[in-house]
Amino acid sequence: MLKKKRFAIFSLVLVLTLTLFLGLSLISLATEQPSIPKVELPLIVTTCGQSPGALMIWVLSKQIKLPCDRKDLLTAEDLKAKADESNPYKTLIITTGTSMKGMGAAGVDIDYEVARIEAIIEEAKKEGILIIGAHIEGMARRVDATDAASIATVIPESKLLLIREDSNEDGYFTKAAEEQGIPIITFKETLDLADVFKKLFSMEE
Repeated sequence: MLKKKRFAIFSLVLVLTLTLFLGLSLISLATEQPSIPKVELPLIVTTCGQSPGALMIWVLSKQIKLPCDRKDLLTAEDLKAKADESNPYKTLIITTGTSMKGMGAAGVDIDYEVARIEAIIEEAKKEGILIIGAHIEGMARRVDATDAASIATVIPESKLLLIREDSNEDGYFTKAAEEQGIPIITFKETLDLADVFKKLFSMEE
């Protein structure tokens, strides 16, 4: 009876020790992520691939009264013009994932989109604009070569990633963030971005 009691106590201590160890490990992993950069206004959002992602972000921003410009065919010249007005953009969100219907309606293809975004990124770097890469429409925007080209153009150049969880079912974005030292914020539903933005832009409740 005494042996059983001692064994039970030993087992409990072992479980508690392992739980504490694992908990500390998880905290350590969380703190290893690069710090989230300072996010400021003015803000503009565009799309690499003409999917509805940029529109979704714009609508959510309006709902929480976060000033946000949107231009699906944004160009480097647009960024320059804004800077010439002495009110340069501080933050640029680029959504990834393509829509053949959207590109067709805009009269562009993936080669055009990649070239446009590369020029925007180059200009944004010159102006010190924070680039945020976002994939917020799930795995439906990760099905073909055009989606892959959109993602590959934006993600490595981003200073922060906003990723919907079901876009990352295979851990692709987590791995990319770890390999390139980019902080990543994941969320369950696109609507959850409202709370993410409130925190990022230090908005009062």
